[in-house]
Amino acid sequence: MRYLYVGATADLAADAAAEPLAAIGESLAAAFPVPVRAVPLPSIDFALDAGRRQYGSIPVLEMLGRARPEDALKLLAVTGRDLFIPVLTFVFGHAQLGGAVGVISLARLRQEFYGLAPNREVFLDRARKEALHETGHLFGLVHCADISCAMSLSTSVRQIDSKRVALCPACEARAGRKPN
Repeated sequence: MRYLYVGATADLAADAAAEPLAAIGESLAAAFPVPVRAVPLPSIDFALDAGRRQYGSIPVLEMLGRARPEDALKLLAVTGRDLFIPVLTFVFGHAQLGGAVGVISLARLRQEFYGLAPNREVFLDRARKEALHETGHLFGLVHCADISCAMSLSTSVRQIDSKRVALCPACEARAGRKPN
């Protein structure tokens, strides 16, 4: 049997990772036709760009490709580090379209990043949505025109907040799940 693995990178303390990982795992299990398993993952500190004070998501994806368990159909990493790709200021996540590995960052999903008071529910909703989005790319889904779909493009947390914690019926069907 093949699995969708979800794991925290070593930079996330176990106590800080437990709740978002559980929420993400539940959302992914409901959305995609493959069993979800947890896996510990190495640190991504090697990907630090000191000048930007961010972590390059491309080398992270390369490392995840090497760290992927043999029985993994897909692997989604969850990190607390702020990610970027060279052509963008930041990314909430990054995945190989139709590929095997992806990563999401919790850094900019927290209200505290923007100088606001913590809000656990907003944070967990954002984490679920971004996990659905990047995992959707792993399953071959492209950005969706339905702005309420988790596969809709998000370049700000406002756009993330306007989405549902679900794929639209068309994306669900493409991902292999029958719409409810």
